[in-house]
Amino acid sequence: FYLLRALKMPPEEREVRMAGLKYREKQMDVNFWVKSFLKSVGTLVAEDGEDTLPTTMTPVSISDFDSYLTKYVGNKAVLALLLDYDGTLSPIAPHPDLAILPLETKKVLERLSNRPDVFIAIVSGRGVEDVKQKVGIDNVTYAGNHGLEIHHSDGSKYIHPLPDSNIGELKDALEAEVCHDGSFVEDKGSLLTFHYRKVPVNMRNQMVDRAKELIEKFGFKIGLAHCALECKPKIDWNKGRASIYILRRAFGVDWAERIRILFAGDDVTDEDAILALKGMAFSFRIVSNHLTKTDADRRLPSTDSVLTLLKWVEKHMSTRK
Repeated sequence: FYLLRALKMPPEEREVRMAGLKYREKQMDVNFWVKSFLKSVGTLVAEDGEDTLPTTMTPVSISDFDSYLTKYVGNKAVLALLLDYDGTLSPIAPHPDLAILPLETKKVLERLSNRPDVFIAIVSGRGVEDVKQKVGIDNVTYAGNHGLEIHHSDGSKYIHPLPDSNIGELKDALEAEVCHDGSFVEDKGSLLTFHYRKVPVNMRNQMVDRAKELIEKFGFKIGLAHCALECKPKIDWNKGRASIYILRRAFGVDWAERIRILFAGDDVTDEDAILALKGMAFSFRIVSNHLTKTDADRRLPSTDSVLTLLKWVEKHMSTRK
């Protein structure tokens, strides 16, 4: 998989990764790797002491981030925060309209957005206007529909080219055949999302299977989300490609050497960004257990823990020398 991905890697990502590799070779010498190895061995022994992994993670405190983020973020570089919305900044809600950004989280984000050494981008599966309205903070870059639509903090916009599609016909077919017993289609402009969170569990399999058949029949890719199916155009663009585009535009070709990056997201679509930024960012997957497979550097148990992370960022950035 990784070899195939490397061979098909877009030129701009290849360029950034090569620059990042050269930088890491300078910083991570033999002494660094020896210390990392010994530390990892100790961690593995501690974890192997349990017969089974816990299915519920414990809450985090601000001080929990000190041991691994203080050195990474450092005292000089600009910090870029790339954050998902639903399930990351805002708790998952029964309906997208009900997913509200907690007031305390918004206040911390507002204060961080006014810092010259912090850059914030919200990278969401929602439509870009929708997520802008939900967050409601200026001086932030917003990427909607998994990065197909990007509104930069300076007012400029980017719309990724899309092939001609029959998305209207797909919407009609989904609504006619599988929208019942609590399921519905969310129209996000260039994308659709089929939601089935409210559908009784015993009715879901047949409904979801038929929805998948329709999505593929009309020429779209299926993206898995929390009790939802994303209907995506068949193009090579996702949250990972969008994140790299945002960082390159904001900080130049050598962004990987000049800034530090924290990424946080909660579902499968965020793994695209986690994987694309691997080795160039510190990533978090918001998930309530240790069993969910992820390429992220760390897991966080809830949206409350993301707020705690943002408070740590604010504390660190305001006290660093």
